[in-house]
Amino acid sequence: MKWLLAPVAALLLTGAAAPERWIAAWTAPPIGYEPKARDGLDRPYRDETVRQVVRAGIAGRMLRIRLSNELGDTPLKLGGASIVRLDAVGAPVPGSLRTLGFAGAAEVTIPARSPYLSDPVEFPVAAGERFAVSVHYAGEAQAAAHAQMVDVAPGNQTGSVGLADAKRARASGIVSGIEVTGSRESRVIVAFGDSITEGAGATAGQAMSWPDQLQRLLAASPKGHCWAVANAGISGNRLLSMRRGPNALARFERDVLSVPGATHVVFLEGINDIGAPSDPELAHEQVSAAQLIGAHRQLLARARAAGLKVIVGTLLPYEGAAYANAAGEQKRQTVNRWIRDNARLYDAVIDFDIAMREPGKPGMMRLAWQVGDHLHPNDAGYSAMANAALPVVLRQGCGR
Repeated sequence: MKWLLAPVAALLLTGAAAPERWIAAWTAPPIGYEPKARDGLDRPYRDETVRQVVRAGIAGRMLRIRLSNELGDTPLKLGGASIVRLDAVGAPVPGSLRTLGFAGAAEVTIPARSPYLSDPVEFPVAAGERFAVSVHYAGEAQAAAHAQMVDVAPGNQTGSVGLADAKRARASGIVSGIEVTGSRESRVIVAFGDSITEGAGATAGQAMSWPDQLQRLLAASPKGHCWAVANAGISGNRLLSMRRGPNALARFERDVLSVPGATHVVFLEGINDIGAPSDPELAHEQVSAAQLIGAHRQLLARARAAGLKVIVGTLLPYEGAAYANAAGEQKRQTVNRWIRDNARLYDAVIDFDIAMREPGKPGMMRLAWQVGDHLHPNDAGYSAMANAALPVVLRQGCGR
């Protein structure tokens, strides 16, 4: 009768419930503790609640948050966490507060160098909807996360819709991801880069980075309904040097390959490697165009090994930027020429360089599309980047 076991087992497996499919709805890669950040808190958290605003790029039925202690050297003890909806002006919506649990408990200790997922909660979200996640630090903690504007209030106020005696400051927000189920999106593209990907220079709080705008363009397109866009940009990040956040080669697994549902990646990084070492104090970090191309090859190989499709963006014009010089421009041109000449290695190329040029001045970013520093686009510039990316992504299709 042993022969009956295999069919019975097969029937049991067939009847098993399919696992939930989680999709990244928002990301904020950790960069480390920054006590001297502009407008910074300039001290550790001490028995305080920190409220961080996040935005869902896509709709979903269930939700969980990802907390990061991945750059922390000591365990991080939390006394509780909650999430509340925000209205159009950013005020908490009464009655929408939900407590977040961790294996059924309110408290959790996140080990050093680790991420941690909350338990899933039924919390239907709409695309573009904003929320505030509140986290209570039970003791003293120097959270190594993405510095941003947060509200800091005394004690454990995770059970309160509004925070009492809160102070607004730039400090670490350990929520590094929002994941949802029940979304219609089947493909996730991770935008991997520096400040130009994160959206430096865009209107604050309005989701005007080029990945944010690309998400909305895709959602509005009859052929773009399958796409979710995760923004893994870090301002000041580099391909090869450890400055603001781990370098691109160091953080690739964490910020791209571990993004739930990731199917595609867009690389756009290298201008900080070219420009930042022009500072005499950073001269030892000078890199050649060949080294930058080698880094591109490394990222390409690792993405391919993980089964991701790869899109690469050319480096934007930066003539007039504080760290621009002739030698750096030559490197930029060499890298861009290599990308164009080797387009066959990738699944697609977005030529941001051509899309963003000032007419008659190919080495300069279009003046009407940048914030005045000749390096970072403004809202209109990021819109131009999203429009340049849209047809390239749409050509990837929605089929399996």
